[in-house]
Amino acid sequence: MKPINQLSPARAGAIRYILTDVDDTLSYRGQLLPRTLQALYDLRAAGITVVPITGACAGWCDALVRLLPVNTVIGEGGGFRFQLDGQRLSTEYWLPDERRHQQREQLAAAVNAALTAVPRAMLAADQSLRLTDMAIDIGQAVTLSTDEVSALCAELDRHEVNYATSSIHLNVWSGDHNKWRAAERYFTARLGLTPEQIQAQVLCIGDSANDEPMFRALPLSVGVANIIHSLPWLATLPSYQTEEEGGKGFAEMAEHLLEARGEVTSGVMVSESTA
Repeated sequence: MKPINQLSPARAGAIRYILTDVDDTLSYRGQLLPRTLQALYDLRAAGITVVPITGACAGWCDALVRLLPVNTVIGEGGGFRFQLDGQRLSTEYWLPDERRHQQREQLAAAVNAALTAVPRAMLAADQSLRLTDMAIDIGQAVTLSTDEVSALCAELDRHEVNYATSSIHLNVWSGDHNKWRAAERYFTARLGLTPEQIQAQVLCIGDSANDEPMFRALPLSVGVANIIHSLPWLATLPSYQTEEEGGKGFAEMAEHLLEARGEVTSGVMVSESTA
């Protein structure tokens, strides 16, 4: 991984979209810092569309799309996309409703077996707010060891369901989606981008194994410094890395990107009339 300051002005100038993980990428120790929020506004003022793409639950994603300077949030690892047009919020699911409901029983059986195999494991606190997946807490209310997470994964493998780890959760789902496939559908079906445009215009940033499909698909990929904790789970690393962790690293990336584009801002928050 190269330092983010090695991202060239030419490549920075082509970027129009940023896919960003949320927990421990936009957030820093569970908080959204003023510097990170400023970076989001500065990116939007520069004409760059930021799309949070997260394993977080639908309830949390509803708040994100309404509170942050964004219009699109992809949640639950790609299980759905929230789109805010003015005050109207629409939802697009990866799977048709009937299939999604049918697979719920398979998910519940797999997750219950995994929880039985690892006594310290528990469902994530936000499980009741989820629409398309189930989440096991591995680093939020309880911190599981690598061996315990491996045991959970082994049990899930036996039940033939999909899963991916974030910094706080082990997300489990049925269906062929992941973060990248959901993002690709958004760029092609909604925005009409070609594969070549996606490769040149989209940057992704993250910190966890569930971000790996994006790292693998996009040449413009960034890991915040705390990605080092996910190295045991990653086969493909991002191309660039920030010096700072979490939301500080996101801001570091944004500041370098804007500087490289020749669009250094004054540091004054964009006014509500222009936001």
